[in-house]
Amino acid sequence: MKEIKIGLNFCILLLIFAACKKENNDDEIVESEDSASYFQKKMNNLVLMDSLSKRVIEYGDTKAYFEIQSIYNIAEQKRTSALYYALIMANKYNYNQAYYDVYEILNSTKADNKTKEMANEYLKKYKE
Repeated sequence: MKEIKIGLNFCILLLIFAACKKENNDDEIVESEDSASYFQKKMNNLVLMDSLSKRVIEYGDTKAYFEIQSIYNIAEQKRTSALYYALIMANKYNYNQAYYDVYEILNSTKADNKTKEMANEYLKKYKE
């Protein structure tokens, strides 16, 4: 009986050590592409972009919103491409960062006076 307990304890220890074995692949750094091309690939991934878009529009998912903003910004796309999502997050979900993003996007273009006024309204909402 004692031998069975010892054998069982030994097996449990082996299982614990096997489960704790850490494969460390995080040290490998891939330097074959720059961040712009990496995010360009993400932007061209229609499944990913549709998923992010749905999460932003239907659920107000702030993480999805941040990722869409990052993809458009870093993929070297016009910042205005992200305006649609910023407006949705600001107007529908009252997301504070989106108010600032709308302001920044509208204010960064060669805008007319009405557009600049609208940008300033979003800046006021951001500050509130």
